[in-house]
Amino acid sequence: MSRGVPGTPPLPPPAESFAVRHRLAIVFITIAVCAAGIYAAWRMPSSVFPETEFPRCVVLIDNGVMPADEMMAVITRPIEEAMKDIPGVVQVRSATGRGSAEVNVFFNWQVNMVESELYVLNRISQLKASLPQTAKTTVWRLTFNAFPIIGVSLTSPKRELTELWELARYDLKPRFLRIPGIARVDLVGGRAPEYHVVTDPLKLAAANLTLADITNALEKNNLVAPAGFHRENYTIYLALIDSRVKGPADIEDFVVTMRGDHPVRVRDIARVERGPEPVFNVVNAQGRRAVLMNIRAQPTGSSILNIAREVNTQIAALRSTLPPDMALSFYYDQSLLVRDSVRSVWEAIVVGLIFAVVILYLFLKNLSLIHI
Repeated sequence: MSRGVPGTPPLPPPAESFAVRHRLAIVFITIAVCAAGIYAAWRMPSSVFPETEFPRCVVLIDNGVMPADEMMAVITRPIEEAMKDIPGVVQVRSATGRGSAEVNVFFNWQVNMVESELYVLNRISQLKASLPQTAKTTVWRLTFNAFPIIGVSLTSPKRELTELWELARYDLKPRFLRIPGIARVDLVGGRAPEYHVVTDPLKLAAANLTLADITNALEKNNLVAPAGFHRENYTIYLALIDSRVKGPADIEDFVVTMRGDHPVRVRDIARVERGPEPVFNVVNAQGRRAVLMNIRAQPTGSSILNIAREVNTQIAALRSTLPPDMALSFYYDQSLLVRDSVRSVWEAIVVGLIFAVVILYLFLKNLSLIHI
């Protein structure tokens, strides 16, 4: 064991000698890694839940007020049988009620859920011809982003719910959908406006008509249909017949049938009034009836903090243009939870860094190794 030359300081261990010789490179690499981490932290998608794809698709069926036993025989069972032969399906479960059904298709964890969703949509499209024409089907792939991340309410103390619904549907919803990262904006509450044809039973019987005659006339003749084309001067002119009604006056003037040379119009047997569509739920916010907008994020790559920032910007701009009696408010906001979590992580990083420096100093008692 060599003792070295008397009077000279002992040689540092190999690791310490390496750190001293390459201290500039080590400091540079450390700073570069820290900078890359900070950049990644700012650009990293943020959410309450991780981006997880559950091996499950949900098929929702709506068919008015059809009895549950008929729903089971005509709709639910054929869909269940069609789902079972999809590759990767493990189990199919369903729940059927009056006019509605829910079919849950479970896959194994090894499948690609995007492809599996396409399989389910393909099976549903093949069954469309055999299902009742009134049945409406919707397919959803289950992810954490299937739940709303932000909820915005629109209220007014003196306006009708139909007016609030129209504003939310045709003005607010398109503006929110333009924000990057937002997948859907679902409206809850409110009442869509429509026109009601209220018939007079005596006049209807005198004209020898039924409600089905009025319904069929409106469905078959309220349309846009091609009427051929006309060629002139090397130009083809397409002809269209536009018989769509655009308001109460057009509906009242609508011809239901002909009695000889005299048309029987809607105004002869009924009156037309504007009203809301029938609804079966009541939605309140801020102590009064409201229209809710549930904002949902894209399945992958979306940042709740960025989405919330843009939504706040849009709402601030809208508040300056909306009538004073209309109020936009948040009733649910996941970004508050994410922002608090991110703040706590940064606090933990700073505190950990301070403790690491203090501990290194207490153990080494010398800062010469990091001196440049």
